[in-house]
Amino acid sequence: MLDTRQWPGTITEYVDQLLATAETLLSDPRHFFRSYSAAEIGRLIATPSPRSDPSR
Repeated sequence: MLDTRQWPGTITEYVDQLLATAETLLSDPRHFFRSYSAAEIGRLIATPSPRSDPSR
């Protein structure tokens, strides 16, 4: 999950997705009380986010 060599895109896209995932997890207090599996975090990271939109 944190191995950038396994990411299919660029390093910049990877970092953008990590930041977007962190913003999602910090956006609501309920996320602090929930345990996420590595598969769920991987799915969140792989899902395109508005932050990764190049027009922004």
